[in-house]
Amino acid sequence: MKKKIIYDSILNIIATSLPLIILQLIILPIIGTILGDTKYGLMVTLVSLTTLLSHPLGNVLNNVRLLVNEDYQKNRLSGDFNILLVNSIIINSILVIFGTIYYEAHSSFINIVLIWGISCLNLVREYLIVSFRLTLNYKGILVNNIILGIGYLFGLLLFYIYEYWQFIYIVGALFSLLYIILKSNLLKEGFTTTILFKKTSYKAVILFLSTFMKTVLSYADKLILFPLLGPAAVSVYYTATVLSKLITRLITPVTSVMLSYLAKMQGFKIKHFALLISVMTGIGIVSYFIIVVISEPMLNLLYPQWASESMRLIYITAATTVVGLISSVINPIILRFKNINWQLGISGANLIITVLAVFIFYNLYGLLGFCIGMLISNILKLIMMVLVFFLNNGDIKKRSLDI
Repeated sequence: MKKKIIYDSILNIIATSLPLIILQLIILPIIGTILGDTKYGLMVTLVSLTTLLSHPLGNVLNNVRLLVNEDYQKNRLSGDFNILLVNSIIINSILVIFGTIYYEAHSSFINIVLIWGISCLNLVREYLIVSFRLTLNYKGILVNNIILGIGYLFGLLLFYIYEYWQFIYIVGALFSLLYIILKSNLLKEGFTTTILFKKTSYKAVILFLSTFMKTVLSYADKLILFPLLGPAAVSVYYTATVLSKLITRLITPVTSVMLSYLAKMQGFKIKHFALLISVMTGIGIVSYFIIVVISEPMLNLLYPQWASESMRLIYITAATTVVGLISSVINPIILRFKNINWQLGISGANLIITVLAVFIFYNLYGLLGFCIGMLISNILKLIMMVLVFFLNNGDIKKRSLDI
């Protein structure tokens, strides 16, 4: 089992890294050079907006499906999730349209439609990819992400022709989604409800609120900075965090594999928790020094126009990343074995702490203070998650679908 988990984690890291490297290290620096700091800052903000909305809605359906699939199979039930998917698309559509109009003051109709398309395609993709996780088919995820990366490159060609950067994300998502649909039968379940619909919906709502608040803290930094300091500041901040977030995105697949296997486990021992935290702390420390050492040459290569300003923030943003990495590994354990309401409690408290910390330090030190506030909130979130794990003073057991 341990070898299989390690093997699947490596496969998932490779699967995640391929399209990410293509997008972050090849395509986006090219786009940044062509668009300039103002237009690029707006682009980064709008991409953050689409992710802020589509990721929680799609990823929540993905995780809930994974967590309750055993209950549906035992009761020989099929349904509920397509209805939840449609509701999610409707909510996403309304919010992303209004959000686009707010951030892009003179939005054209085609821009709004393209941003909406990115968000909806990503939402559906985030959910349907659970097909591979349910069967622990991480080779399928690898193939899918190779296709996603190829789609990004085709989208880049369309950007050169039509000058709409949105095509990069739309074509990538379309390529990926078509492959998933060919390999999945989830959409064939129909639009029916089962006796588990109410409990599944409750889980989905609570987990959405929790995930949304966590995603806010991951992506709303750009959304907040845009009205405060303008698109140019967003470009500088994004550049300062790009390597940190790249490493985070490369490590995060491990948590996805963890939840897939945890869904089939009946308990989790404290000694395993301690070992996991120790390993992740070691990985985090190594990651911090890697980020600090390679940032200057990498940023001068990828984003020379903003590199010097961004380097002033690197030491803080890299530390924030390390703390976030450790928290991301604890979360699947709490999600699987603790009451679902803890997700909402932790995320709500962390959101309040983040708002206060960012507000206080931003007013004291500007953009640097903003980064300090994010670091403080991440440290306090990690402490909260560790405390929640130890609340029952013993090894934790599986929780059923009942809340």
